[in-house]
Amino acid sequence: MLLNHWTHERKQVEFDPETGQAKTIVLSNSKNTDKPCSGFAHSEKRIFGSKVNFAIYREDENIIFSAGEKNWHTENSGIKFKHSQPFPFISKFQVIEKGVCTFCILYSHLARSLYSIVDVTYDQIDRDADFYLEFITENILDKEWRAMVTKKWESSAT
Repeated sequence: MLLNHWTHERKQVEFDPETGQAKTIVLSNSKNTDKPCSGFAHSEKRIFGSKVNFAIYREDENIIFSAGEKNWHTENSGIKFKHSQPFPFISKFQVIEKGVCTFCILYSHLARSLYSIVDVTYDQIDRDADFYLEFITENILDKEWRAMVTKKWESSAT
């Protein structure tokens, strides 16, 4: 499926939810932001590990979150998302189902954090762009946000 890149309007991401593989496509012209999208993709690199591709997209009336080859229907009760910073410049993201952690990534964001300190114009918009998984945690289960996404995003199933 073709998703918008989280931070670059001139890029899209071809994401395969079955394998978790993603390919970035650079667009020759700026994309039309008025055209509905199916969702957004991003990636993070594990500390001492490989890159993990993430995606959030609409499928019919469901909002799906993918981490690598794992996919969650986020309307399921009992699912929670947790983002924390256990150490300076390091974040921990977890998907918890019925009290059990089913996915976890520990990743560094040293450059992003340092930039936020020196950039006097850094605000919540910058933070949302820099911290995709934190944004997901804060919004994915919010009823108003979900209603907006369901209304504005096209289904990837079409």
